[in-house]
Amino acid sequence: MERIYQKLYEKQATFSKSLQKVSSCLLNDPKLFIIYSATDAGKEMGVSETTVIRFCQQLGYKGYSDLQEEIRNNLLQKSSLSDYLEDKSVDTTKDQPIKSLMVNDMDNIEKTMKQLSEELLETAVSKIAIADRVLISGVRSSHALASWLAFSLDLIVGNTRLYQPNVDDILLRISELTEKSVFVAFSFHRYAIDTINIAKLAKEQGAFVIAITDSPISPITVYSSLILPVQLNVKSTLDVAPAVLSLTNSIVSTISLGNSDKFQKRAELFDSIKGHDFFA
Repeated sequence: MERIYQKLYEKQATFSKSLQKVSSCLLNDPKLFIIYSATDAGKEMGVSETTVIRFCQQLGYKGYSDLQEEIRNNLLQKSSLSDYLEDKSVDTTKDQPIKSLMVNDMDNIEKTMKQLSEELLETAVSKIAIADRVLISGVRSSHALASWLAFSLDLIVGNTRLYQPNVDDILLRISELTEKSVFVAFSFHRYAIDTINIAKLAKEQGAFVIAITDSPISPITVYSSLILPVQLNVKSTLDVAPAVLSLTNSIVSTISLGNSDKFQKRAELFDSIKGHDFFA
């Protein structure tokens, strides 16, 4: 979808209000363009069929069917999982083939280090460190990344919650956010709609939204206050995970070092609890 999103950002400033409405719908729910005809899609978006077709032409497509086909190819015909093995080439006749894959991860971490701005990282750290509440979200393959960060931050500073769709009421979680709160979203190809919608609500609530994503033009960036892009030549979140975990671990470590007294008190409280029955 990146090619489509790039076109959107290039043309966004020239769009009329009706075209902006179509643009917003494409960002929020691209599947709508797969399911419906131009006429029905227009009805769903509250615009005319002519506006939908004009929107497609503004992006450089001959008509609605051309844009529809490109979205279908991106969202339905190929998942990020299918890319997981594409770029992996390991000579099993050589010594330590497994470790050679670990070297790939090291290279990806190094690339990420070079891409990220130290200033942006410092801003992310300072915002999280002083937040009255931190809400974290990531679904599907991003869930493990979000879960690790939520657990680690809650251990270090507290006031951190992982949004769990099957447990939490999203409106309740959003209502707890203030202008001093931070929402951290993990959003990678194929860009789950739920995470994007939560980011939108969090931004409207006044929270500072940090997006950890694979592109500075991914759909969640529209609702982000700060973007930490992990841009690698891969589409699978499984390949991105080592670099993302290194990034988030560095953020947690920096926060703990900057709040050593608070962390020490939490550690002492943690260790004072007699939880021997829970450990072997």
